Parts: sequence; structure tokens; C-alpha cells
Amino acid sequence: MILPKAVKLSFSKLPPNWSYLKVHVITPVNLDITDIDFKSAIMQSLQVNHGKVGSLSHVDVLKITSMTKCHNDYYSCHVILRVARQHKQHVWSALTLITTFQGTRCAINVIKESPMLVSLLPSQNSSNSGHSRYRHQPPVF
Repeated sequence: MILPKAVKLSFSKLPPNWSYLKVHVITPVNLDITDIDFKSAIMQSLQVNHGKVGSLSHVDVLKITSMTKCHNDYYSCHVILRVARQHKQHVWSALTLITTFQGTRCAINVIKESPMLVSLLPSQNSSNSGHSRYRHQPPVF
């Protein structure tokens, strides 16, 4: 019996060019968040808080879940972003510093970061979407 030759897998030792961020948005009202509006808010925060360096950051909004009612009278959604690896820290801080969206108070927290998009997907084995590393409390408005 002839056995197939072993396949040698090789992986690049270079870090990936992209980082993926899963973001949790909490607001006191049910907002209709579009990808264009959300990216605009991020870019404005980057410009205000990081100047020209921040405004050169590359950010793509890949997915926005629909708003759902969460804690008491608050609404929340998740956003998945693709960010250039070298701009990740600027984008993360700009997201955290956003306090209003569409004229409404909000809290935006990065709940997970990964170099691979697939790791941000909900886990089938978990009852809480498989990523809950941080516990978020509703913001005080």
C-alpha cells in the first residue's frame, strides 16, 4: 500500500495587515445606524482626537446588527470593523471617546479584537455569543 507524501504546511511569519474589532454600541433610544453614519462618526473622532495622523486611518464597517432592547430602557447593537493594523490603537481610542451619535448620548466599547475575522463570529458552543471577555454595564446618562 502506497501512502501519500506528507503535506508540509507553511504559515507566513509576517503579522496580518488587518485587525478586526467587535464593537458594542449602547444608546437610550432606538437608532437606525447605517455604515456610512458610523464610519463618519469614527473618522470625525479620529480627526478631533488624533489630528492628521488619525484622519489617515483606514476603517471599514463590515457589519452592523440591528438594535435590540437590552438593559432596562437601553438599546444596543454590535458593529464589526476592519482596521489597518498600524491604525488599530488610534481607532480604538477614537471609538471609546465617541459620546454622542446622531445627536443622542451613547457608549461605544470594543469588546473583542482579532487578526482573524472568523474569531469574532458567535460560537455555536456558547450561550452568550462566545466572546464575553468583558462585562458591560449600561452607561449612566
